[in-house]
Parts: sequence; structure tokens; C-alpha cells
Amino acid sequence: MIEGLKSMLPAAASAAADGTRPAVSPAPADPSAADTLTPEDRALSTLIEDTLRGGIGWLRFPRMLEARFQRETADYRLKTLVIAGTLVAFVLNLFLISDYAMIPDMFDQALMARLWIFTPVCLIGLWLMVKIHHVLLRETMAIGADLLAGAIQMWLCISSHSPHAQAYTTGMAMIILYSNIYVRTRFWLAAPTCVALLLMYAGSLWLFPEPKLELMAPIGLVLLSTAVFTLFYLYTLEHEERLNYLLAVRQKLLQQELSSANRQLERVSRVDALTQVANRRHFDTFLSQLWERAKRDDAEVGIVMLDVDCFKPYNDHYGHPAGDACLVQVAQALRHSLRRPGDLVARYGGEEFIAVLYKAGPAQAEAAAERVRSAVYALALPHAASFVDQVVTVSVGVATMRPSDRHASPQRLISLADEALYRAKNRGRNRVCLHTATVLQPGGSSSSAAGAPPC
Repeated sequence: MIEGLKSMLPAAASAAADGTRPAVSPAPADPSAADTLTPEDRALSTLIEDTLRGGIGWLRFPRMLEARFQRETADYRLKTLVIAGTLVAFVLNLFLISDYAMIPDMFDQALMARLWIFTPVCLIGLWLMVKIHHVLLRETMAIGADLLAGAIQMWLCISSHSPHAQAYTTGMAMIILYSNIYVRTRFWLAAPTCVALLLMYAGSLWLFPEPKLELMAPIGLVLLSTAVFTLFYLYTLEHEERLNYLLAVRQKLLQQELSSANRQLERVSRVDALTQVANRRHFDTFLSQLWERAKRDDAEVGIVMLDVDCFKPYNDHYGHPAGDACLVQVAQALRHSLRRPGDLVARYGGEEFIAVLYKAGPAQAEAAAERVRSAVYALALPHAASFVDQVVTVSVGVATMRPSDRHASPQRLISLADEALYRAKNRGRNRVCLHTATVLQPGGSSSSAAGAPPC
């Protein structure tokens, strides 16, 4: 989809002289200013695509992507670990109820181990988790609590002389379930943790004075099944989490690239492809908006309309590529001469340009137009086919108006500027003319010269 949008940019640029979409910015954006993906983002996008193609069966990303994943999920994991750790620090003390029922001879030791050893260790661990920023160390502390809980459970059972002591080893299943389901330890840390807990249970077969195999074997199968099923759940959960992470990052990068392409399309829809100034559609939209603003401010709006003198002979003499280069330089001179915030320069069609000036009275607009005429003349672009001068010149028409004036409208303002331009052409070209018929000669003096051969 992104590539399709990019392929549309040249076609949109070729039609930009007429414009296709209104915009509100006073001047076209520089093409180099368009937001694009950084090289790092492009490398990340490529890495994500490669990872998705290769699969994440081992629940590991390439090093750079893995570091990013761990960093961006660290806060969520910390929140999960803190909540789970806080609960287990107190909930595991509920085992004291079953301790009293199943192994009453070890209740005092259970009270000491659970309440005065396990609970403080968990609380201190939670405090440390918040302080440290090493992700693996946080996870290791979490499985350390699981192993401590398992060790306490097996120690109490093995040390008890209660006839229910061996059956009470089923409490290990609750520890496995809590660790894998609620804490959701990372799979490659949960797997060795489960193995360690199962080995603790297996070791009890040699540590119980008289192990009852007909009881211990089914319990062992229950613990093994619990570990296998919960590990499968953990694997599926982490696989889905990692896959969703990749898809989310890829979506974010695609949206960023799509936004960049949309901005580029918007830019070319309101910019003349040749001269890189606003096109006529954008000018019309901007003038309409500026007119409404001027109504509220009771401000004058000025229009400067200019035409390159004898441009057709220029094209015939120097060729169309040279003519295009000439228009580009004229547009640049126009932009550099009218740099006030709120002013807009546009290509009006062919060799004709137009500018709108906000809060510009007749004197200001006339002075701005003379700056434009002088700037183009100063370019000294050779024009051997012109009857006006040996260099490229422009004729400029100027008009100003307040929206509150009688019969005022944007169309009327443009019409007056066009009439002034026509008079400037008829009076010898290379001059500025206000719609009041005041004419500035090159250098600023007035004239009422009439008649000039058409070209």
C-alpha cells in the first residue's frame, strides 16, 4: 500500500499546477522537510519482516529486537511481578490453615518459615525489583521466590511425622500453578524452575522415612502434568505476546510511513510541480480563507499579479527547457521578495504568477510589486527575442481592497489586479501598475506611456 502511494507521487506532481486538495498553510512545504522513516526505523522494519518470515518458535528475537522488546515491555512486566509478588507474600500464608490440618506437628516451624522468612524475603524482593532496572534480574528474583516456597513446602512435609505428610506434597502443584499462570514467568525461566520443583519432589522419595509409592507416584504424575500443561500455556502466551509485539511495531512503522506518504501527496496536490510555489487551486483556497480573516480584522488585502514579458518568443528562441528554467528563477525571485508571514506566492497559469498580501495598503502593495519587478530584472537572464529589454522582465499589476468595501470580493480584487496588469503591458511592460492607473517606470518614476507591440 505504501509503495502504491509513493508511485502516485510523480503523477500527482504532474497535475499539481491545478491542485487537487485545499490546504491552509500559507506556503508550500520544502520537499526535503517531509517526514520519512529514519535509517534506524527502516533497519527495524527489515528486521521485523525477517523475524516474521523466520518465525519465533524459540521465543527469542535477534539481539537488537530482543533488547527493544525487553525494554518496551519492562514496565508492564514490573507491574505484573509487583502485583503477583505482593499477593503471594500474603496469600501463601493461607497455607498455614492446611499446615495445621495436615502436619500439625510442624505448625510452629511452618509459622516461622512462612510468616517470618518467606513473607519478609518477598517484600524485600519487591522493594529491590522497583529499584533495579535489569529485566533478567527481576525475573530471576521472581523464580527465586517460587523455589523458596517449594523448598519450604517440601521441608515441612519431609520433617513431619503426620500420616498426611506425603499426601500434603500436592501443595507443590499450587506453587507451579501460581508461578506459571499468575506470575507468568518467561518460558525459558519457567521451564528450569518447574524442573527444579519436580526434582525437589523426586528427592523426597529418598528423604521420607517410609515413602508410599502407591501415593507418591500418582502425586508425581499430577505435578508433572501440571508443569507440562502450564508450561504449554506459558509458551503459547509468550509466543502470542511476541508475535503481537512484532505486528504492533510493524503497524506503527507502516502508519508512520503512510502518514509521510500522505503528507507528500498533500504537498504535491497544492504545489506547482515546476516552480515549487503554490498552485492555483491552493491560491484560491488560501485567498478565500484570508478574505474571511480580513473581514474579522477589517484589514486590507493586496493582490500582485505578474506576467513574464515576451515569454512566447523566449520559448521559441531558447527552447522550452530554458523557458522552464526561466520560470523557476522568476518564482524564486518572487518568493524571496515577498517573505512576510501570511503572504502567499502562486503560479496562476503559464508564465503568470500571483501573490496575495495580508494587511497591505496600496503603498505597501505597490512597493512590494516594485521589489519583485526589480528582483527579476536583477537576475539579468538574457532575452534576445524581447522588444522590452535585453534581459527577462516582468509586468506587474497591483490591487488592494478591504472586504468591507462596496462590491468587494476576492474575484473582484483579482479582476482589478488583472486590469492593472493589462495596463502595465499596454504601457510598455517592465513596470508596475496599480488599478488606479498609477504606473511606475523602472526605477520608480510615474508614466502614462501607451502602446506596445504584442508578444
